[in-house]
Amino acid sequence: MKVLYRHSSHAFELPTNKRAPSRHFSKLRIMKNIAVLGVGVHLLFFAYDGLSMLQSTMNREQGIGVISQATLYLCFCISAVLFPKYAIKKLGSKSTFAFSMLTYLPYVASNFYSHWALVIPTSILIGLGAALLWGSQATYLNDISLMYAELISNARDRKRQRNSGSERNSLSRRENVKSQSKRSLSCNPSYFVIYNNEANNLMLKLNKTTDAKRYSFPVAETPGAFTGADSINRCIEDDAAQENERMHYGSLDDVEKSSRYEHGEKGLAVASSIESSRQQLDMSERSKVIESTTARIFGFHGVTYLSSHVTSNLMTYYILQSEIPEGTKSNSSCVCGSDYCNVESLCFEQNIVAPSDQVRYILTTACVCVGFISVLIVFLLLDPLEEEKEEVSFSTDLLMATYKLGKRKELLLLIPLSLYIGMAQGFFTGDFNKSFVGCAWGTYHVGLVAICYGAVSGVSSFSSGWLVKRLGRIVIFVTATVVHLGANVFLLSWSPSADEPHMFFIAAGLWGMFVGVIWSQLRAFYGVLFKADEEAAFAAFHVWYSLGFSLSFACSNYICTGVKIYILLAICILGFLGYLSVEMLHLKNKVKD
Repeated sequence: MKVLYRHSSHAFELPTNKRAPSRHFSKLRIMKNIAVLGVGVHLLFFAYDGLSMLQSTMNREQGIGVISQATLYLCFCISAVLFPKYAIKKLGSKSTFAFSMLTYLPYVASNFYSHWALVIPTSILIGLGAALLWGSQATYLNDISLMYAELISNARDRKRQRNSGSERNSLSRRENVKSQSKRSLSCNPSYFVIYNNEANNLMLKLNKTTDAKRYSFPVAETPGAFTGADSINRCIEDDAAQENERMHYGSLDDVEKSSRYEHGEKGLAVASSIESSRQQLDMSERSKVIESTTARIFGFHGVTYLSSHVTSNLMTYYILQSEIPEGTKSNSSCVCGSDYCNVESLCFEQNIVAPSDQVRYILTTACVCVGFISVLIVFLLLDPLEEEKEEVSFSTDLLMATYKLGKRKELLLLIPLSLYIGMAQGFFTGDFNKSFVGCAWGTYHVGLVAICYGAVSGVSSFSSGWLVKRLGRIVIFVTATVVHLGANVFLLSWSPSADEPHMFFIAAGLWGMFVGVIWSQLRAFYGVLFKADEEAAFAAFHVWYSLGFSLSFACSNYICTGVKIYILLAICILGFLGYLSVEMLHLKNKVKD
């Protein structure tokens, strides 16, 4: 069963259990809110990502860094199943997002003194809050995408109505001119008043050789041959003939009306079929507008988030480099890359060196301040989409909404790719930075290489929304996956060395391209598929996404890097096949509709 989300001159069809945003903003205000959300996300993850990229190197004693990350994402997974739907319905997407941002600050601050008693509790807190943060901002973006798509469709409808109205007016004017051309100007009643009083006097003044064709009335060679009465009789006869013709054959409007009812029920059936086809065409066009708008907005959001890798790692690079003596070189003769097996590597103690306490304090202070500013921006400048919050009670049914949605075939098929995108990001953060960059080039270069990763992932996320509109989602996913499989093969065969620094940036860029495209467009695809229950759908995505992160960090200290890459290859292929299956189902359902 469906309801209509109405505004202005048309309606979008939404399932009954989906509550549309209760506010309607202008395009400018919508773009303002998207920008505010983007700035808030960028600054928050500027504070968080700069330190999270260093957990496997800066906090490497007893593996506290990667264990804290594994704990964080495990709690994220549990929270995503239970809380987002209730919290978003109860508080609204804006309030849920703003309050969940606060849970990130204690974890960032715990890096002042990296100890189990501080790091693990704050990891649990941020894990619980992260599910609310990602679920609420995805819901906010999905709702505001629908609002923006509605404005676009309204504008197109108004333009189409103006064009059709002008066409009808033009046809009407042409018909009037055509009918009036059949009658002489002399048939105009106002002409006879002038003619009856002055015609005889005027005709006396005209020379017999006058060319009568220059005048609009008939000119006779002799006054006696032309009278007003004759002309009136002629016009009356012409009008009678036109009326007789109209009665027999009908006017243009009469012909259109008669053709509409000429065949009785058959004609009505044809008209009904044409109207039904027109409505289906309109709905198909609006569906395309919604999908392309959602892709572009999620793409923009992706670039604001992923570009935080650039700014945060640029800061950490310069801060960490400040204490590295000039002329220091990393030992490039050690076993690194895919052959790296943690403590068995001879380079572990030499190249992966923790920063001093002074550098740690400077870095953590800067991140805490930026994180606090991001929370203030969202609290003060982001507009809520709901005028009134829903009255909901904390029930088992609400908590298990994500589990119930997980029975749908489309969501089950998307699980491997959702899991993989988390594993891919976790591998780069925990393993690539340690096995490739830290081992072969030194800890202080981790931030520099991560800048390339963030820049490429941000650009690819932003451009993917634009490309999906023009090339289609399948083409973009296929291209990104093929490039990523090539990147995995490259990492298996590459032996990293400090003598070839450009290779680190190439590897990071290839990895970032895949993450930027899939991370943004997979979430947009979830929004398209599950608009009826988007809170539970995004929660389901983040369950598997966070589980992928958690698995990647949990096995970081126990599995050699090469084995991890083979596991990534297998899950990537499985995830891509599942995605293609969902696309086929989606296209089949669109044809049925």
